[in-house]
Amino acid sequence: MIVRVARLVFGLAVAAALFLAAGELLARVLDVVDRLNGYDRFVYRRGPSVDLPYLLRPGVETTVFGTPVRVNRLGLRGPEAEPRPRPGVHRVLVLGDSVVFGQGLSEDEALPAALERRLGATGAGPYEVLNAGVQGYDAVAEVRLFETLDLAPEIVVVGTSLNDYDVAPQYSPLGILTRKDLDRRAPSLTDRSEFLTLLRWIGGYLRGQLGSQLMARAPGFPPPVALTEAGRGVARLVEQMHLRFYHDPEPAYWNRLRAAYADFARSAAEHQVRLLVAIFPESYQVGRPDPDLTPQRRLLEICGEAGLRCLDLQPIFAAAGGDLFADTQHPNARGHAVAAEAIAAALLGVPIERLWHEPHPLTLGAFTKPPVQRPPFSSLLEWRPSRRRGIEAQQ
Repeated sequence: MIVRVARLVFGLAVAAALFLAAGELLARVLDVVDRLNGYDRFVYRRGPSVDLPYLLRPGVETTVFGTPVRVNRLGLRGPEAEPRPRPGVHRVLVLGDSVVFGQGLSEDEALPAALERRLGATGAGPYEVLNAGVQGYDAVAEVRLFETLDLAPEIVVVGTSLNDYDVAPQYSPLGILTRKDLDRRAPSLTDRSEFLTLLRWIGGYLRGQLGSQLMARAPGFPPPVALTEAGRGVARLVEQMHLRFYHDPEPAYWNRLRAAYADFARSAAEHQVRLLVAIFPESYQVGRPDPDLTPQRRLLEICGEAGLRCLDLQPIFAAAGGDLFADTQHPNARGHAVAAEAIAAALLGVPIERLWHEPHPLTLGAFTKPPVQRPPFSSLLEWRPSRRRGIEAQQ
C-alpha cells in the first residue's frame, strides 16, 4: 500500500514537473507574456529599489505602442545629451510618467520638446529640455529618479498625472513589469516563471479582474456598449477610479503621495533648483459645464503643504477647447503644445497672453480668438499657503 502511494505521488510530481517545464518552454518560445503585457521588457532595466523599480535602458531604439522610441546614453527618451549643460544654456529637466514620456507621440511632439521650442521662441536665451518621463511611474518613483540623476538642471518640472498616487509596476526577476499592491511588492515564485505569470493572469481572468471585465461592469455602462466601444468603457472606468480615490483617499496611498511632494521640495532645496509641479487634467474634466475638480483641489493642498509651486493646467485646457486628448489620460500633440505654452509662461514669470500673440503650429492659433474667456494667469499659478483642513483625517 505504501509503495503504491509512493509511486502515485512520484508519478504526479513527475507529471507536474513535465507540465511546468513544457509550459515554461512554450511560454518563452512563443513570447506569450510579451505579447500580452503592455510593457516591452527590453526597454527597461532594473532600478535600485522598490520605490524606483525600473529605469529606461540606455541606447535602446525600438517601437512602443506603435511609436518609435530612442533612449539616449543618459537613460532619457530623446537625442543624446551631455551630463552637464553647455555654458550659457538653461537646462530644464521634466519628470513624469507616460504623459511626459509622450506615449503614442513622437519625441518632437511630447511636452519636453514642445517646451524647449516655446522657451527658445521667447528669446529668453538658449534652453535645453530633457525628457525624464517614464511610463508607469508614480510620484514616488519620479522623486527617486530626481534624487538619482546628476544632470545639473537649473529648473525641474514635474508633470503630474491624476493617477500618480498609484504604485509603479515592479520589475520582476525575468524583467517583466507587473502591477502589485503597495504591501506586496516583493518578488514571488510566480515572478520567476513566465508560465506561472501567465497562469496568474488567467486566474485574474477567471476572477473577472482583467481591465476589459472591470470596464464591462462599470456602473452606468451597459455591457452591450462595453463590448462594442471598449474605449468608452476604459474612459468611464478610469474616471470612476480616480474620482473615487480623491473623494475618499486610501490613507496609505495618500500619505505616500504627500511624502513624495515633501521629498520634491527637500530635493529641490538641496540641489538649489527651481521646481514647478504642473497638474495635467483628464479628458472628462475638459469640455463639461461643471467638471469634478476634486483631484486638482487635493493636489493643490499637498502642494501648499510642501511649499511647492504648482500650476493647474485644467483651466488652460478648458480655455483652449477643441481636441486635446488621445485618450482619457494622455493629451495628444496639441494638448502637449498647450501645456508647453502654459509651463513656459510660468517658468518665465510672464502672463500667458504674451505667448498667445503668435499662432503655434500645433494650436492653430486657438489662443488668438477673443471670444474665449481666459482665467487670469495669477489664479492658475501661485505659491499657495498650507491648507490642511479636509486632509488631517488622513494623517
